[in-house]
Amino acid sequence: MTPPSQSTARADAESGRLEFRRPISRRTTLQSLGVLFTGVGAGCIGGSGASSDRIRWRKSIRGQPLLDGGTLYAMGRLTLHALSPTDGSTQWVTEYSEDDFDQRLCLRSDIAVDGRRIYVPGCDGLRALRRSDGEEVWFVGSPIRRGVGVGDGRVYANAEDLLAIDASSGDVVWRADTGGDRLTTPAATADGVVFANRADGVVTAFDVEGERRWTHRTDTETRSPTIAGDTVYVATSTEPGKTGRLLALNRADGAVRWAVDTPSPKRGTRPVVDGDAVYLGCSGRDHGTLVALDRSDGTERWSFTDENSTVYEPAVTADMVYAGSNDNHVYAFSRTGELQWQIETNSVVGTVVAGEEFLYAANNERLFAIERS
Repeated sequence: MTPPSQSTARADAESGRLEFRRPISRRTTLQSLGVLFTGVGAGCIGGSGASSDRIRWRKSIRGQPLLDGGTLYAMGRLTLHALSPTDGSTQWVTEYSEDDFDQRLCLRSDIAVDGRRIYVPGCDGLRALRRSDGEEVWFVGSPIRRGVGVGDGRVYANAEDLLAIDASSGDVVWRADTGGDRLTTPAATADGVVFANRADGVVTAFDVEGERRWTHRTDTETRSPTIAGDTVYVATSTEPGKTGRLLALNRADGAVRWAVDTPSPKRGTRPVVDGDAVYLGCSGRDHGTLVALDRSDGTERWSFTDENSTVYEPAVTADMVYAGSNDNHVYAFSRTGELQWQIETNSVVGTVVAGEEFLYAANNERLFAIERS
């Protein structure tokens, strides 16, 4: 964190906001720098075989991608990149220095966005940046333990307390004692927020006023929740690396609608709900699994097993399901589970996101765009 001599702190007793006025970080706005490689067959990603024909561009950025509003964002080690989804050209970058922090690797890659802001969690607090140029708008100086959830004009963050922050001003609207330090990323909607204590498996819902709505105890290791319609989906790992359980809870009162056995869900991922199906990336000692379940009752529709230990959180479109794997591949399936294509990446692929034309994925070396069809 910036030393007191370089930063002035002001506590607003009425709003509860802790604001740090900080020096502006080094920032460079670039209209177009091009991409690291163009075409196909270059470098170590998909360097041979027909699968390499799908790669349209790649860049030396390590960080999970986020696509929203015609811009592709990726938070690298100390740099936030805003890229053109079409060709990977740089729209702008915001750079930070290690000297800004008292811990290394302080900024997290699981950023969030809404219509006006980008939210970057870190060990020193939460930053809100303008989407147009990456300029910092506000900063709340409470160390963030996981990613943040964005609801209707609010940002919810797990710090020492659960914070509800006004997205426009950065004022802390309310805070609630959560009594845990291994908390998952909150899932937010217009009328509240749901999160879980990962280790204890306690799932808790608050309304927009900060009042505890309900609590459900799973009594096992729990992943980040997903809210879809009037249901909260929560994946648990009853025996890490072996077995898990997926629960569908009533969003109004936390009552269990259904619960089904699954493989052990990958830590850091959450269920993906689209249409009438729920998809879950899972880990195992011998192989990873992607599971597709019926949203109404949890009945398994289909599953896929990789050649290593993990299939990560998938990206779902109207007709396809995409997922990265520890076996160094990206896979594409039809919505009914038929494998359509796969691509070798020579490194583990975690998060993938789908745009209109391309699938965007990051491995331990690069961010790259893959032709979907």
